[in-house]
Amino acid sequence: MEFLKIGFLLALSCIAQIQAGLIPPASQQLYKLQNHVSLDQRASYQLETNLKINSVWNQDEDQLLEVYLSECRVSAEGVKRSITSLPDRPFYISVVKGQPHQVIAHTGRDQSLLNLERGIASLLQIRHAGDEELDVSGHCRVSYQVKSSTRVEKTKRDCALWDLRVSYHPEDALGIAQESKEQISYDLSADGLLLRAESKESHRLRLKLKPDVGSWVKSTLILEHLGTGSSEEITQLSYSTLEAAVESLLEWYRVFDLEADVDGQISELKEQTLVEQFELSLEQLQTEDVGKSSLALAYAKLLPLARITQQDQFEELLKKYPKLASQLVDLLGAVQTFDAHNATFSHLYHEADTTSEQLELLEKYLQSLAVGTHPERNILEHLYKLLEIKGQKKFKDSILQTLATLTRQSNLDNNDPLLQQIRSYLLDGLKSEDPLLYIRALQNLQDSSTIDQLLEQALNQEDSKLSVAALQALKSFSVKRFTPEHRQVFEGIFYQRSGRFDSSARTLSLDIILDMRPSSEQLGQLIDFLASNDRQFEIKTYVWQKLQMLAEICPRFRALLKAELTQRSKVNNYHVLGQKGLTTVLTRPLSQSPGFNESLLSTQEVYNGILKRGSVEFLLEAGRSKVSSFKLGIYTAGLASMVGDGDDSTGGNDPIPADDDLVGEETVTAGMEISVQGSQLRPLVFFVGQTELMGHVWGGSASESTPAYQATTLNQDHEQYVILSSGATLHLRLLGAKSVDLNGKVGFSLWNRNAQTEIQQNTGSAVVGHLAVGFTYAQLQQDFTLTHEPKLSLQADLDFYSGIKLCMQLQRSEQLLTYQNVRSVYLHKVERSYAKHWRSSLIHKSPGCTFALNQKNNEMCNLIHANS
Repeated sequence: MEFLKIGFLLALSCIAQIQAGLIPPASQQLYKLQNHVSLDQRASYQLETNLKINSVWNQDEDQLLEVYLSECRVSAEGVKRSITSLPDRPFYISVVKGQPHQVIAHTGRDQSLLNLERGIASLLQIRHAGDEELDVSGHCRVSYQVKSSTRVEKTKRDCALWDLRVSYHPEDALGIAQESKEQISYDLSADGLLLRAESKESHRLRLKLKPDVGSWVKSTLILEHLGTGSSEEITQLSYSTLEAAVESLLEWYRVFDLEADVDGQISELKEQTLVEQFELSLEQLQTEDVGKSSLALAYAKLLPLARITQQDQFEELLKKYPKLASQLVDLLGAVQTFDAHNATFSHLYHEADTTSEQLELLEKYLQSLAVGTHPERNILEHLYKLLEIKGQKKFKDSILQTLATLTRQSNLDNNDPLLQQIRSYLLDGLKSEDPLLYIRALQNLQDSSTIDQLLEQALNQEDSKLSVAALQALKSFSVKRFTPEHRQVFEGIFYQRSGRFDSSARTLSLDIILDMRPSSEQLGQLIDFLASNDRQFEIKTYVWQKLQMLAEICPRFRALLKAELTQRSKVNNYHVLGQKGLTTVLTRPLSQSPGFNESLLSTQEVYNGILKRGSVEFLLEAGRSKVSSFKLGIYTAGLASMVGDGDDSTGGNDPIPADDDLVGEETVTAGMEISVQGSQLRPLVFFVGQTELMGHVWGGSASESTPAYQATTLNQDHEQYVILSSGATLHLRLLGAKSVDLNGKVGFSLWNRNAQTEIQQNTGSAVVGHLAVGFTYAQLQQDFTLTHEPKLSLQADLDFYSGIKLCMQLQRSEQLLTYQNVRSVYLHKVERSYAKHWRSSLIHKSPGCTFALNQKNNEMCNLIHANS
């Protein structure tokens, strides 16, 4: 109790001293100001200057302080330079109720110097009047600790100007992790004079996917009392109010708030045009470079210049380099400005006269644009108008998918007229002759208000294609948007409570049910399904493999699954769990830190021994955040007739038909679906009908490696500013690109009754980061690049000579991750300029491997390759 009394008395004494004023009325105080800024503890600069602070107007707790800067100098690495360009005029700080209120500065001063003056004024703010304060860093949450009658400590958190984002990726895993803090300590004399103020702050900015890549900026700002100035009387301004005293200065001065503004010089690009930089990068932008990190790196480096480029320069490039049009439209799509958009359509789109080659380039542009995170609104409005075009169905499909994705990325208000128009257009399209096109667009839009309409399509038992597409769309939604009533609908489809559904519709419903985190009772119901009389053995295989996969990656789910299995001896035995199907569901890590944390999710749904719906998805992980970077899906229908009746185990000879048999004879179809960072592209149809299929079989047109997807798209896209307590500006720009070359081939022999499929994906990724921090006279910079070239191949061998045997082999080649870093310090606009650089490089090698899939696949591979 006595301790609390002493602490309370100390706090009262300290606050009373602060209220008396840090700078005594009508006095002159001399201080030394030091600001030390370091970047990754490697590069640093220091500013030193002397301050003469005169109290020139006083009334109660209000003051007007006149501040002169003198003997200004900056230093780096032992090199000191004087700043001779500072004006002799002072600046002023208005103090209201003992707290700095505004800065009155000369109108001709630069932004850096004005921010420094704001930083000096902010150091004088130490009276606790709540849990929030406004200073040079904006509105900050603050807390005080009174250490003694002459020492106070202040902690600042969550300042508004510590996270000024210009652009950022909505997917958390593709963003930046930031840790910022500042602590200020004050030492006072017995009568309340400020003797010393020391601010220590740090800002750590790291790539979420790879936390060891990034920067750590630290700043120390010290204001130290040197003594009392001349004993001569300080000239006082003879005005009755503080407002009048300030008004008397406004012929040559302006009034500024304490909150700083960004210094645009820190983020200015070097004097260079996009055309010049593009021509310097020609060697890395050739068609043969698609799928390589060199192209992705050149692409990411061009983007900052491209975003400030006008339409005429874009058109100049498109006309000058027609052979590089494919790479150019990829770049223009990532720019996301109306200038780039207009240039593309002006050069390539001529309504009915547009050639097929131009349409392909326009589709490529739209696919790149769809990955964008902050498109200009004019682009959305233009694409919406283009939906009125007649004919050109594939082009219209691409416009629709891109528009839906961009609308989601733009995060429009729910009452925005444009969002309402687009949403209504898509919902009306569900009643058109081709509702599939609009269902895919609703998948890209992911608007919660469309869930009920999609559920209505999912319950369609007459057209399985619509049901499956609607459930694919619903699977793309966050499960937080689903209600318990929605869960009952998904369970009704999976358990076929309201009728029979396509097997793909059932497995998609299962995926959503599991994503919604089933309770122990709901999980038990799924486990009991494994021992049910349901004749779809492939679906049972899918359920069991999905449960095993989730148990591998989630300890909580693993414990729950084990507990429920233990209670069910009728299920927990080989007779039930040794599933007969060929369906495969698995996840495998592709690379781990110090590489990107990337994993592969593979789903191969088999029906009658033929792949019915398969997907290979690449997932990037950062902590608990996960994002799909690329997804390749394959779908087929009606191919079972080409290979026979399949295994008896599938239920082919059962008098009760399997669910898929209920729809009758299907048209022979196959195609590919590609999704890039959650943006579903227009599907690629391989063939429709047996005539087209046999043309490929006899002609061998599919047996040569054929490009399925070649593009370079935006990956990371982040830009932000941070204002330091000294007023210095920190600017970070981070751009990532991914170049993908996906190709495949198929061999099919009716004579030998076998087929071979090979899919090869070559990927080159690059992340380019640029950080600059400082002010007019001193600046620290860091430029880093991260490059990576993962390659993956999937081979599938099907033998249907005697029974059906399917062997899949998934292989990853050796890969290198290269991290290059350059840190620099510059002294500008001083008596002699100075620069120094530090370079470092790190290479990490990951060996190639063949991934183990499952025991059933191993057995099949042994049978197929026994004689090879």
